[in-house]
Amino acid sequence: MIDVLIIGSGPVGATFARLISDAKPEIKILMIDLGPRLTDKTGKHYKNIDGEAEQAAAQIKSQGAKQSPYPSISVAERAKAVQRGELNADILARPGTHLVTDTPKDLEKNQMPAAAMSSNLGGMGVHWTCACPIPGNTEQIPFIPNEEYEKAFTKARELLSVTQKAFPESPESLAIKKTLSGAFDKILSPGRQVQNMPLACKVNENGERYWTGPDVILGNLANSDQKIGNFEIRSDTLCRKLLTDGSRIKGALIEHLPSGKKEEIEAKIVIVAADAFRTPQLLWASNIRPKALGHYLNEHPFIFTFVELHDFGFRIPDSEIPAPKSEIPVPKSETPIPKSEIPIPKSLGVFWVPFDAPHHPFHGQIMHMDLSPMKTETYNNPKHIVGLGWGCLKEVKYNDRIVFSKTEKDYWGMPKMNFKFSYTKKDKKAIEQAKTIQLQAADSFGKIIKDGDQTVMPAGTSLHYEGTTRMGETNDGTSVCNSYSQVWGFENLFVGGNGVIPMATTSNPTLTSVAMAVRSAEKIVILLSI
Repeated sequence: MIDVLIIGSGPVGATFARLISDAKPEIKILMIDLGPRLTDKTGKHYKNIDGEAEQAAAQIKSQGAKQSPYPSISVAERAKAVQRGELNADILARPGTHLVTDTPKDLEKNQMPAAAMSSNLGGMGVHWTCACPIPGNTEQIPFIPNEEYEKAFTKARELLSVTQKAFPESPESLAIKKTLSGAFDKILSPGRQVQNMPLACKVNENGERYWTGPDVILGNLANSDQKIGNFEIRSDTLCRKLLTDGSRIKGALIEHLPSGKKEEIEAKIVIVAADAFRTPQLLWASNIRPKALGHYLNEHPFIFTFVELHDFGFRIPDSEIPAPKSEIPVPKSETPIPKSEIPIPKSLGVFWVPFDAPHHPFHGQIMHMDLSPMKTETYNNPKHIVGLGWGCLKEVKYNDRIVFSKTEKDYWGMPKMNFKFSYTKKDKKAIEQAKTIQLQAADSFGKIIKDGDQTVMPAGTSLHYEGTTRMGETNDGTSVCNSYSQVWGFENLFVGGNGVIPMATTSNPTLTSVAMAVRSAEKIVILLSI
Protein backbone atom coordinates (compact mmCIF):
# COMPACT_ATOMS: atom_id res chain seq x y z
CA MET A 1 0.00 0.00 0.00
CA ILE A 2 1.28 3.45 -0.94
CA ASP A 3 -0.18 6.76 0.16
CA VAL A 4 -0.16 8.67 -3.13
CA LEU A 5 0.04 7.39 -6.71
CA ILE A 6 0.85 10.10 -9.27
CA ILE A 7 0.35 9.20 -12.92
CA GLY A 8 2.36 11.61 -15.09
CA SER A 9 5.69 13.31 -14.39
CA GLY A 10 5.37 16.67 -16.12
CA PRO A 11 5.34 20.06 -14.35
CA VAL A 12 1.96 19.37 -12.74
CA GLY A 13 2.80 15.85 -11.53
CA ALA A 14 6.10 17.21 -10.21
CA THR A 15 4.23 19.97 -8.34
CA PHE A 16 2.00 17.46 -6.60
CA ALA A 17 5.01 15.30 -5.65
CA ARG A 18 7.09 18.20 -4.36
CA LEU A 19 4.40 19.88 -2.26
CA ILE A 20 2.99 16.70 -0.73
CA SER A 21 6.48 15.42 0.05
CA ASP A 22 7.52 18.76 1.58
CA ALA A 23 4.41 18.90 3.76
CA LYS A 24 4.49 15.25 4.85
CA PRO A 25 7.89 13.61 4.28
CA GLU A 26 6.62 10.38 5.81
CA ILE A 27 4.08 9.94 3.00
CA LYS A 28 4.91 7.18 0.48
CA ILE A 29 4.61 8.57 -3.04
CA LEU A 30 4.94 6.59 -6.28
CA MET A 31 5.11 8.51 -9.57
CA ILE A 32 4.90 6.64 -12.88
CA ASP A 33 5.25 7.69 -16.51
CA LEU A 34 4.91 5.62 -19.67
CA GLY A 35 7.90 7.35 -21.30
CA PRO A 36 11.62 6.61 -21.00
CA ARG A 37 14.16 8.32 -18.78
CA LEU A 38 16.16 10.85 -20.81
CA THR A 39 18.74 12.07 -18.28
CA ASP A 40 20.11 11.08 -14.90
CA LYS A 41 18.27 14.02 -13.41
CA THR A 42 14.53 13.46 -13.69
CA GLY A 43 12.81 15.91 -16.03
CA LYS A 44 15.76 18.08 -17.10
CA HIS A 45 14.81 20.47 -19.90
CA TYR A 46 16.40 19.35 -23.14
CA LYS A 47 18.00 22.79 -23.62
CA ASN A 48 20.03 22.15 -20.46
CA ILE A 49 21.56 18.98 -21.92
CA ASP A 50 25.16 19.50 -23.03
CA GLY A 51 25.67 19.06 -26.76
CA GLU A 52 23.33 19.54 -29.71
CA ALA A 53 23.54 15.86 -30.67
CA GLU A 54 22.59 14.83 -27.13
CA GLN A 55 19.68 17.28 -27.14
CA ALA A 56 18.41 15.88 -30.43
CA ALA A 57 18.72 12.31 -29.13
CA ALA A 58 16.65 13.18 -26.05
CA GLN A 59 13.95 14.70 -28.24
CA ILE A 60 13.79 11.65 -30.49
CA LYS A 61 13.43 9.33 -27.48
CA SER A 62 10.36 11.38 -26.50
CA GLN A 63 8.55 10.79 -29.79
CA GLY A 64 6.80 7.51 -29.04
CA ALA A 65 6.77 5.30 -32.11
CA LYS A 66 8.43 8.02 -34.21
CA GLN A 67 12.05 7.28 -33.25
CA SER A 68 13.66 9.34 -36.01
CA PRO A 69 14.30 13.05 -36.65
CA TYR A 70 11.68 15.24 -38.29
CA PRO A 71 12.73 17.21 -41.37
CA SER A 72 13.36 20.92 -40.90
CA ILE A 73 10.29 22.86 -42.02
CA SER A 74 9.27 26.47 -41.55
CA VAL A 75 6.05 27.64 -39.92
CA ALA A 76 4.74 28.95 -43.24
CA GLU A 77 5.67 25.74 -45.10
CA ARG A 78 3.89 23.65 -42.48
CA ALA A 79 0.64 25.61 -42.73
CA LYS A 80 0.67 25.66 -46.53
CA ALA A 81 1.27 21.89 -46.66
CA VAL A 82 -1.76 21.32 -44.43
CA GLN A 83 -3.85 23.57 -46.66
CA ARG A 84 -2.82 21.37 -49.58
CA GLY A 85 -3.98 18.32 -47.65
CA GLU A 86 -0.51 16.98 -46.86
CA LEU A 87 -1.19 15.45 -43.46
CA ASN A 88 1.64 13.46 -41.90
CA ALA A 89 3.90 13.56 -38.87
CA ASP A 90 6.83 15.06 -40.79
CA ILE A 91 4.66 18.06 -41.67
CA LEU A 92 2.64 18.48 -38.46
CA ALA A 93 4.81 17.44 -35.50
CA ARG A 94 7.81 19.09 -33.89
CA PRO A 95 10.94 17.60 -32.31
CA GLY A 96 10.22 16.04 -28.94
CA THR A 97 6.56 15.37 -29.75
CA HIS A 98 4.50 12.85 -31.66
CA LEU A 99 1.04 13.14 -33.15
CA VAL A 100 -1.92 11.65 -31.29
CA THR A 101 -3.13 10.21 -34.59
CA ASP A 102 -0.59 9.63 -37.32
CA THR A 103 -2.02 7.27 -39.92
CA PRO A 104 -3.40 8.77 -43.15
CA LYS A 105 -6.81 7.20 -42.45
CA ASP A 106 -7.05 8.73 -38.97
CA LEU A 107 -5.68 12.12 -40.03
CA GLU A 108 -8.29 12.43 -42.78
CA LYS A 109 -11.08 12.51 -40.18
CA ASN A 110 -9.09 14.30 -37.46
CA GLN A 111 -10.28 17.90 -37.03
CA MET A 112 -7.25 18.70 -34.85
CA PRO A 113 -4.53 17.19 -37.06
CA ALA A 114 -1.53 18.75 -35.30
CA ALA A 115 -2.55 17.51 -31.83
CA ALA A 116 0.63 16.12 -30.28
CA MET A 117 2.13 14.79 -27.05
CA SER A 118 5.54 14.01 -25.56
CA SER A 119 6.25 10.58 -24.08
CA ASN A 120 9.17 10.71 -21.67
CA LEU A 121 9.99 11.17 -18.03
CA GLY A 122 9.18 14.83 -17.44
CA GLY A 123 6.55 14.96 -20.19
CA MET A 124 6.12 18.16 -22.15
CA GLY A 125 7.97 19.94 -19.34
CA VAL A 126 11.20 18.76 -20.95
CA HIS A 127 10.33 20.43 -24.26
CA TRP A 128 8.13 23.46 -23.51
CA THR A 129 8.96 27.10 -24.33
CA CYS A 130 8.90 28.02 -20.60
CA ALA A 131 6.58 30.99 -21.30
CA CYS A 132 4.57 31.85 -18.17
CA PRO A 133 2.40 34.92 -18.90
CA ILE A 134 0.03 35.90 -16.12
CA PRO A 135 -3.59 35.31 -17.24
CA GLY A 136 -5.64 38.40 -18.00
CA ASN A 137 -9.00 39.36 -16.54
CA THR A 138 -11.40 37.03 -18.37
CA GLU A 139 -8.76 34.29 -18.56
CA GLN A 140 -8.97 33.82 -14.80
CA ILE A 141 -11.15 31.14 -13.21
CA PRO A 142 -14.03 33.15 -11.72
CA PHE A 143 -15.22 30.78 -8.98
CA ILE A 144 -11.92 30.58 -7.07
CA PRO A 145 -11.63 33.28 -4.37
CA ASN A 146 -9.13 35.99 -5.31
CA GLU A 147 -6.97 35.53 -2.20
CA GLU A 148 -6.61 31.78 -2.82
CA TYR A 149 -6.03 32.40 -6.53
CA GLU A 150 -3.20 34.87 -5.91
CA LYS A 151 -1.62 32.64 -3.26
CA ALA A 152 -1.59 29.68 -5.65
CA PHE A 153 -0.07 31.73 -8.47
CA THR A 154 2.62 33.15 -6.22
CA LYS A 155 3.67 29.63 -5.24
CA ALA A 156 3.49 28.47 -8.87
CA ARG A 157 5.83 31.25 -10.00
CA GLU A 158 8.23 30.28 -7.21
CA LEU A 159 8.20 26.58 -8.18
CA LEU A 160 8.76 27.43 -11.84
CA SER A 161 11.44 30.08 -11.13
CA VAL A 162 9.62 32.61 -13.29
CA THR A 163 11.62 35.68 -14.27
CA GLN A 164 11.39 38.54 -16.75
CA LYS A 165 15.19 38.86 -16.86
CA ALA A 166 16.10 35.68 -18.71
CA PHE A 167 17.64 37.67 -21.56
CA PRO A 168 19.92 40.70 -21.12
CA GLU A 169 18.75 44.10 -22.28
CA SER A 170 20.29 45.33 -25.51
CA PRO A 171 19.71 48.19 -27.95
CA GLU A 172 17.69 45.80 -30.09
CA SER A 173 15.50 44.52 -27.26
CA LEU A 174 14.81 48.03 -26.01
CA ALA A 175 13.95 49.10 -29.54
CA ILE A 176 11.52 46.20 -29.92
CA LYS A 177 9.77 47.03 -26.64
CA LYS A 178 9.71 50.73 -27.48
CA THR A 179 8.13 49.99 -30.86
CA LEU A 180 5.55 47.64 -29.34
CA SER A 181 4.79 50.08 -26.54
CA GLY A 182 4.16 52.84 -29.07
CA ALA A 183 1.69 50.59 -30.87
CA PHE A 184 -0.15 49.08 -27.87
CA ASP A 185 0.44 50.73 -24.48
CA LYS A 186 -2.14 53.43 -25.12
CA ILE A 187 -4.93 50.82 -25.28
CA LEU A 188 -3.68 48.50 -22.51
CA SER A 189 -4.50 48.74 -18.80
CA PRO A 190 -1.78 49.65 -16.27
CA GLY A 191 0.20 46.54 -15.39
CA ARG A 192 -0.88 44.86 -18.64
CA GLN A 193 1.31 46.89 -20.97
CA VAL A 194 4.14 45.69 -23.19
CA GLN A 195 6.89 43.93 -21.24
CA ASN A 196 9.39 41.09 -21.27
CA MET A 197 7.75 37.68 -21.41
CA PRO A 198 7.81 35.97 -17.98
CA LEU A 199 9.86 32.82 -18.51
CA ALA A 200 10.53 29.79 -16.31
CA CYS A 201 14.29 30.11 -16.15
CA LYS A 202 17.16 30.56 -13.72
CA VAL A 203 20.01 32.88 -14.67
CA ASN A 204 23.42 32.75 -13.00
CA GLU A 205 25.95 35.54 -12.46
CA ASN A 206 27.50 34.82 -15.87
CA GLY A 207 24.18 35.28 -17.64
CA GLU A 208 23.85 31.55 -18.39
CA ARG A 209 20.30 30.26 -18.49
CA TYR A 210 18.98 27.06 -16.90
CA TRP A 211 15.50 26.40 -18.25
CA THR A 212 12.89 25.05 -15.87
CA GLY A 213 11.84 21.46 -16.32
CA PRO A 214 10.21 19.15 -13.78
CA ASP A 215 13.68 18.67 -12.25
CA VAL A 216 13.61 22.26 -10.96
CA ILE A 217 10.15 21.75 -9.46
CA LEU A 218 11.06 18.41 -7.88
CA GLY A 219 14.15 19.85 -6.22
CA ASN A 220 15.96 17.19 -4.21
CA LEU A 221 13.57 14.52 -5.50
CA ALA A 222 15.05 14.84 -9.00
CA ASN A 223 18.37 13.05 -8.74
CA SER A 224 19.80 9.99 -10.45
CA ASP A 225 18.21 7.53 -8.01
CA GLN A 226 14.77 6.25 -8.85
CA LYS A 227 13.87 6.01 -5.15
CA ILE A 228 14.59 8.79 -2.70
CA GLY A 229 13.34 8.20 0.81
CA ASN A 230 9.58 7.73 0.55
CA PHE A 231 9.45 8.98 -3.05
CA GLU A 232 9.83 6.62 -6.00
CA ILE A 233 9.57 7.29 -9.72
CA ARG A 234 9.26 4.64 -12.42
CA SER A 235 9.77 5.30 -16.11
CA ASP A 236 8.44 3.14 -18.97
CA THR A 237 5.46 2.33 -16.75
CA LEU A 238 1.91 2.70 -18.05
CA CYS A 239 -1.26 2.83 -15.98
CA ARG A 240 -3.69 0.57 -17.78
CA LYS A 241 -6.68 1.08 -15.52
CA LEU A 242 -7.80 2.65 -12.26
CA LEU A 243 -9.40 0.17 -9.88
CA THR A 244 -12.63 1.44 -8.33
CA ASP A 245 -14.69 0.50 -5.29
CA GLY A 246 -17.82 2.60 -5.26
CA SER A 247 -16.83 6.19 -4.60
CA ARG A 248 -13.19 5.32 -3.96
CA ILE A 249 -10.22 4.39 -6.10
CA LYS A 250 -8.58 1.28 -4.65
CA GLY A 251 -5.49 1.61 -6.77
CA ALA A 252 -4.32 0.96 -10.30
CA LEU A 253 -3.23 -1.72 -12.73
CA ILE A 254 0.17 -0.71 -14.05
CA GLU A 255 2.51 -2.29 -16.59
CA HIS A 256 6.27 -2.03 -17.05
CA LEU A 257 6.34 -1.72 -20.83
CA PRO A 258 9.80 -3.16 -21.61
CA SER A 259 9.13 -6.37 -19.65
CA GLY A 260 5.35 -6.55 -19.97
CA LYS A 261 5.09 -7.14 -16.22
CA LYS A 262 1.75 -6.06 -14.76
CA GLU A 263 1.10 -5.15 -11.15
CA GLU A 264 -1.82 -3.94 -9.05
CA ILE A 265 -0.89 -0.99 -6.83
CA GLU A 266 -3.04 -0.05 -3.85
CA ALA A 267 -3.16 3.65 -3.03
CA LYS A 268 -4.96 5.98 -0.64
CA ILE A 269 -4.91 8.91 -3.08
CA VAL A 270 -4.60 8.76 -6.88
CA ILE A 271 -3.63 11.79 -8.99
CA VAL A 272 -3.84 11.58 -12.78
CA ALA A 273 -1.73 14.30 -14.40
CA ALA A 274 -0.84 12.60 -17.67
CA ASP A 275 -1.80 15.47 -20.04
CA ALA A 276 -5.01 16.94 -21.48
CA PHE A 277 -5.46 13.85 -23.69
CA ARG A 278 -4.15 10.89 -21.76
CA THR A 279 -5.72 11.90 -18.45
CA PRO A 280 -9.28 11.64 -19.83
CA GLN A 281 -8.20 8.60 -21.84
CA LEU A 282 -7.25 6.75 -18.64
CA LEU A 283 -10.47 7.73 -16.90
CA TRP A 284 -12.47 6.57 -19.92
CA ALA A 285 -10.56 3.28 -20.04
CA SER A 286 -11.33 2.83 -16.33
CA ASN A 287 -15.05 3.30 -16.99
CA ILE A 288 -15.01 6.61 -15.10
CA ARG A 289 -16.99 8.64 -17.59
CA PRO A 290 -18.59 11.88 -16.37
CA LYS A 291 -20.67 13.52 -19.08
CA ALA A 292 -18.08 16.28 -19.58
CA LEU A 293 -15.09 13.93 -19.85
CA GLY A 294 -13.12 14.68 -23.01
CA HIS A 295 -15.59 17.38 -24.03
CA TYR A 296 -15.16 21.17 -24.05
CA LEU A 297 -11.77 20.67 -25.72
CA ASN A 298 -10.31 24.12 -26.27
CA GLU A 299 -7.22 25.46 -28.00
CA HIS A 300 -6.70 29.06 -29.01
CA PRO A 301 -6.08 29.82 -32.70
CA PHE A 302 -2.56 31.12 -33.31
CA ILE A 303 -1.31 33.34 -36.14
CA PHE A 304 2.38 33.67 -37.02
CA THR A 305 4.35 36.05 -39.17
CA PHE A 306 7.98 37.16 -39.41
CA VAL A 307 9.20 40.71 -39.88
CA GLU A 308 12.54 42.24 -40.84
CA LEU A 309 13.47 45.00 -38.41
CA HIS A 310 14.06 48.53 -39.59
CA ASP A 311 17.49 49.91 -38.77
CA PHE A 312 15.83 52.66 -36.73
CA GLY A 313 15.28 50.13 -34.00
CA PHE A 314 18.95 50.03 -33.05
CA ARG A 315 19.59 53.69 -32.29
CA ILE A 316 18.81 53.61 -28.60
CA PRO A 317 21.93 54.83 -26.78
CA ASP A 318 23.78 52.39 -24.57
CA SER A 319 23.20 54.74 -21.60
CA GLU A 320 19.54 53.67 -21.61
CA ILE A 321 20.37 49.99 -21.20
CA PRO A 322 20.09 48.92 -17.54
CA ALA A 323 22.86 46.78 -16.12
CA PRO A 324 21.85 43.11 -15.91
CA LYS A 325 21.07 41.78 -12.46
CA SER A 326 22.10 38.31 -11.39
CA GLU A 327 19.39 35.96 -10.21
CA ILE A 328 19.33 32.44 -8.82
CA PRO A 329 22.79 30.94 -9.45
CA VAL A 330 23.02 27.62 -11.27
CA PRO A 331 26.08 25.45 -11.81
CA LYS A 332 28.17 26.44 -14.82
CA SER A 333 28.56 23.66 -17.36
CA GLU A 334 32.13 22.50 -17.84
CA THR A 335 31.29 21.05 -21.26
CA PRO A 336 31.07 23.60 -24.09
CA ILE A 337 28.15 23.16 -26.45
CA PRO A 338 29.53 22.37 -29.89
CA LYS A 339 28.72 24.87 -32.61
CA SER A 340 26.73 23.75 -35.60
CA GLU A 341 28.54 24.01 -38.91
CA ILE A 342 25.41 25.70 -40.27
CA PRO A 343 24.51 28.93 -38.42
CA ILE A 344 21.12 28.58 -36.72
CA PRO A 345 18.94 31.57 -35.78
CA LYS A 346 18.97 32.03 -32.02
CA SER A 347 16.51 33.72 -29.73
CA LEU A 348 17.76 36.96 -28.23
CA GLY A 349 14.64 37.79 -26.29
CA VAL A 350 10.92 37.15 -25.90
CA PHE A 351 8.41 39.97 -25.42
CA TRP A 352 4.76 40.09 -24.49
CA VAL A 353 1.69 42.09 -25.44
CA PRO A 354 -0.64 40.90 -22.66
CA PHE A 355 -4.23 39.78 -22.96
CA ASP A 356 -6.40 42.63 -21.70
CA ALA A 357 -10.10 42.32 -22.58
CA PRO A 358 -11.87 44.18 -24.06
CA HIS A 359 -8.99 46.45 -25.20
CA HIS A 360 -6.74 43.66 -26.46
CA PRO A 361 -8.48 40.26 -26.15
CA PHE A 362 -5.41 38.58 -27.62
CA HIS A 363 -2.04 37.25 -26.51
CA GLY A 364 0.95 38.64 -28.38
CA GLN A 365 4.25 36.76 -28.17
CA ILE A 366 7.19 38.37 -29.92
CA MET A 367 10.45 36.48 -30.46
CA HIS A 368 13.62 38.36 -31.36
CA MET A 369 15.90 36.22 -33.49
CA ASP A 370 19.34 36.99 -34.83
CA LEU A 371 19.96 35.77 -38.37
CA SER A 372 23.53 37.04 -38.44
CA PRO A 373 25.68 35.76 -40.03
CA MET A 374 23.11 33.82 -42.07
CA LYS A 375 22.33 34.85 -45.61
CA THR A 376 19.23 33.59 -47.35
CA GLU A 377 17.38 34.24 -50.55
CA THR A 378 15.43 36.88 -48.64
CA TYR A 379 18.46 38.64 -47.19
CA ASN A 380 21.35 40.01 -49.23
CA ASN A 381 22.69 41.28 -45.93
CA PRO A 382 22.10 39.56 -42.60
CA LYS A 383 19.30 41.15 -40.57
CA HIS A 384 17.57 40.85 -37.24
CA ILE A 385 14.01 39.57 -37.45
CA VAL A 386 11.11 39.23 -35.06
CA GLY A 387 8.56 36.44 -35.09
CA LEU A 388 5.10 37.68 -34.15
CA GLY A 389 2.64 35.17 -32.71
CA TRP A 390 -0.88 36.33 -31.91
CA GLY A 391 -3.47 34.14 -30.20
CA CYS A 392 -7.20 34.79 -29.87
CA LEU A 393 -10.03 33.28 -27.86
CA LYS A 394 -11.84 30.14 -29.05
CA GLU A 395 -15.45 29.66 -27.97
CA VAL A 396 -15.87 26.84 -25.45
CA LYS A 397 -18.16 24.18 -26.94
CA TYR A 398 -19.36 20.84 -25.58
CA ASN A 399 -19.02 19.19 -29.01
CA ASP A 400 -15.34 20.07 -29.37
CA ARG A 401 -14.09 16.82 -27.95
CA ILE A 402 -11.90 13.75 -27.88
CA VAL A 403 -13.54 10.72 -29.48
CA PHE A 404 -12.47 7.50 -27.76
CA SER A 405 -12.70 4.31 -29.78
CA LYS A 406 -14.48 1.36 -28.21
CA THR A 407 -12.62 -1.13 -30.37
CA GLU A 408 -9.34 0.31 -31.71
CA LYS A 409 -6.16 0.75 -29.67
CA ASP A 410 -3.29 3.24 -29.90
CA TYR A 411 0.44 2.54 -29.92
CA TRP A 412 0.36 1.69 -26.19
CA GLY A 413 -2.76 -0.44 -26.34
CA MET A 414 -5.04 2.23 -24.86
CA PRO A 415 -8.33 3.41 -26.45
CA LYS A 416 -7.49 5.20 -29.69
CA MET A 417 -8.29 8.92 -29.74
CA ASN A 418 -9.50 11.21 -32.48
CA PHE A 419 -10.90 14.74 -32.39
CA LYS A 420 -13.97 16.77 -33.25
CA PHE A 421 -13.01 20.45 -33.36
CA SER A 422 -14.31 23.37 -35.39
CA TYR A 423 -14.32 27.16 -35.48
CA THR A 424 -17.57 29.08 -35.07
CA LYS A 425 -18.42 32.33 -36.86
CA LYS A 426 -17.34 34.14 -33.71
CA ASP A 427 -14.00 32.28 -33.73
CA LYS A 428 -13.36 33.17 -37.37
CA LYS A 429 -14.14 36.81 -36.64
CA ALA A 430 -11.69 36.75 -33.71
CA ILE A 431 -9.00 35.28 -35.97
CA GLU A 432 -9.45 38.09 -38.50
CA GLN A 433 -9.32 40.68 -35.70
CA ALA A 434 -6.11 39.11 -34.37
CA LYS A 435 -4.58 39.24 -37.85
CA THR A 436 -5.46 42.93 -38.14
CA ILE A 437 -3.86 43.73 -34.77
CA GLN A 438 -0.80 41.63 -35.60
CA LEU A 439 -0.40 43.39 -38.93
CA GLN A 440 -0.36 46.75 -37.16
CA ALA A 441 2.52 45.49 -35.04
CA ALA A 442 4.30 44.12 -38.11
CA ASP A 443 3.98 47.42 -39.94
CA SER A 444 5.55 49.29 -37.02
CA PHE A 445 8.64 47.04 -37.20
CA GLY A 446 9.36 46.82 -40.88
CA LYS A 447 8.37 44.53 -43.70
CA ILE A 448 7.07 40.99 -43.57
CA ILE A 449 9.75 38.72 -44.98
CA LYS A 450 9.33 36.51 -47.99
CA ASP A 451 7.24 33.39 -47.17
CA GLY A 452 6.44 35.00 -43.83
CA ASP A 453 2.85 35.99 -44.59
CA GLN A 454 0.38 35.80 -41.73
CA THR A 455 -0.32 32.12 -41.19
CA VAL A 456 -3.15 30.62 -39.16
CA MET A 457 -1.55 27.51 -37.72
CA PRO A 458 -3.26 24.10 -38.05
CA ALA A 459 -5.48 23.15 -35.11
CA GLY A 460 -3.38 21.48 -32.42
CA THR A 461 -0.16 23.37 -33.23
CA SER A 462 -0.02 25.45 -30.02
CA LEU A 463 0.02 22.34 -27.75
CA HIS A 464 -2.16 24.41 -25.36
CA TYR A 465 -5.07 22.00 -24.94
CA GLU A 466 -7.62 22.73 -22.23
CA GLY A 467 -11.03 21.71 -20.89
CA THR A 468 -11.01 17.92 -21.26
CA THR A 469 -11.15 17.38 -17.47
CA ARG A 470 -12.46 20.85 -16.68
CA MET A 471 -13.24 22.03 -13.17
CA GLY A 472 -16.54 23.53 -12.13
CA GLU A 473 -18.49 24.93 -9.21
CA THR A 474 -21.13 22.20 -9.04
CA ASN A 475 -21.61 18.65 -10.26
CA ASP A 476 -24.09 19.61 -12.96
CA GLY A 477 -22.68 17.58 -15.85
CA THR A 478 -20.61 20.40 -17.34
CA SER A 479 -17.39 19.60 -15.46
CA VAL A 480 -15.27 16.65 -14.41
CA CYS A 481 -13.87 17.90 -11.11
CA ASN A 482 -14.39 20.56 -8.45
CA SER A 483 -12.21 23.61 -7.92
CA TYR A 484 -9.68 21.47 -6.02
CA SER A 485 -9.35 19.13 -9.04
CA GLN A 486 -11.18 16.36 -7.16
CA VAL A 487 -13.19 14.22 -9.59
CA TRP A 488 -16.90 14.43 -8.92
CA GLY A 489 -18.24 11.34 -7.13
CA PHE A 490 -14.84 10.13 -5.89
CA GLU A 491 -13.29 10.75 -2.50
CA ASN A 492 -9.67 10.14 -3.46
CA LEU A 493 -9.28 10.77 -7.20
CA PHE A 494 -7.72 14.01 -8.45
CA VAL A 495 -6.77 15.23 -11.92
CA GLY A 496 -4.25 17.84 -12.97
CA GLY A 497 -2.87 19.64 -16.00
CA ASN A 498 -4.12 22.01 -18.66
CA GLY A 499 -7.27 19.92 -19.05
CA VAL A 500 -8.71 21.28 -15.80
CA ILE A 501 -8.82 24.87 -17.12
CA PRO A 502 -12.50 25.63 -17.85
CA MET A 503 -12.03 29.03 -19.47
CA ALA A 504 -11.14 29.99 -23.02
CA THR A 505 -7.65 31.47 -22.81
CA THR A 506 -5.00 32.76 -25.19
CA SER A 507 -2.04 32.77 -22.78
CA ASN A 508 0.31 29.82 -22.29
CA PRO A 509 -1.50 27.64 -19.71
CA THR A 510 1.29 25.94 -17.72
CA LEU A 511 1.46 28.59 -14.99
CA THR A 512 -2.29 28.25 -14.40
CA SER A 513 -2.09 24.44 -14.35
CA VAL A 514 0.72 24.49 -11.79
CA ALA A 515 -1.20 27.03 -9.68
CA MET A 516 -4.27 24.77 -9.68
CA ALA A 517 -2.05 21.83 -8.67
CA VAL A 518 -0.72 23.92 -5.78
CA ARG A 519 -4.26 24.48 -4.53
CA SER A 520 -5.18 20.83 -5.04
CA ALA A 521 -2.04 19.58 -3.26
CA GLU A 522 -3.01 21.58 -0.19
CA LYS A 523 -6.39 19.81 -0.19
CA ILE A 524 -4.71 16.40 -0.53
CA VAL A 525 -2.36 17.09 2.38
CA ILE A 526 -5.41 17.82 4.54
CA LEU A 527 -7.06 14.56 3.47
CA LEU A 528 -3.90 12.60 4.26
CA SER A 529 -3.84 14.14 7.72
CA ILE A 530 -7.33 12.94 8.66
